[in-house]
Amino acid sequence: MNQPLVLCYNMEGARAQAVRGLAESLGIQPFLVPPEAYAQTIGALCGLMETTQEAYEGENFQEEMMLMAFLQKGMLSRFLDGFREAGLPPVQLKAMLTENNAQWTSTRLHSELLDEYHFFKKLNQQQGKG
Repeated sequence: MNQPLVLCYNMEGARAQAVRGLAESLGIQPFLVPPEAYAQTIGALCGLMETTQEAYEGENFQEEMMLMAFLQKGMLSRFLDGFREAGLPPVQLKAMLTENNAQWTSTRLHSELLDEYHFFKKLNQQQGKG
């Protein structure tokens, strides 16, 4: 069984320390993904596939993003609730590891999550929710 893991993107300083502390308190291993690792597949970053020697050299995205993997029952809720309880702003772009997104790079995951975020934001605005 794989160790519960959260890949964290674009988190620094006190924010990174707070998220790391929250994850570790729940038995989730945090990994702050450096931009040069964006060329690796999500599966490789989660330890499911071989990594390559390829380093990412493209433009970095600025938004925070998280990908959670191998969480046991109840861990996801406790982790996300922990943000609110600690007074931490939520991460807007987040996903769980799937068979599909394990094949993607971090930049592909970011693009997909950003599209989804904008779609639901627009839908909520059209429905008068924000």
